[in-house]
Amino acid sequence: MSEHVKYPFEVDGLWPIRHHIPYTVEHEGRTYAINATVFGEPSVHARIQVGREGEPVATYDDLVPGDIVEITDDQWRVAAVDYRTRIVLERMSNGSKEETDA
Repeated sequence: MSEHVKYPFEVDGLWPIRHHIPYTVEHEGRTYAINATVFGEPSVHARIQVGREGEPVATYDDLVPGDIVEITDDQWRVAAVDYRTRIVLERMSNGSKEETDA
């Protein structure tokens, strides 16, 4: 049985990550740091940076609603990007098939 990762402030499958507020997630005995930045130019978009124990793991740039990111082996869909406020991620269930042509 896989361990369900506990994300700070996740409610009903939505996780709002506030602009420039670092988040810490524990997964399989390791500590991950998640930080989001929301930009307004040339259009509203976001960046999420994921680090593990001080080392960069992933950077997701130019995020807009509908984009997919992976954090600690969980997939999230970008639900909203609010300028200089937050990016809202929606948990994608592991059992459902993605709506892509892949």
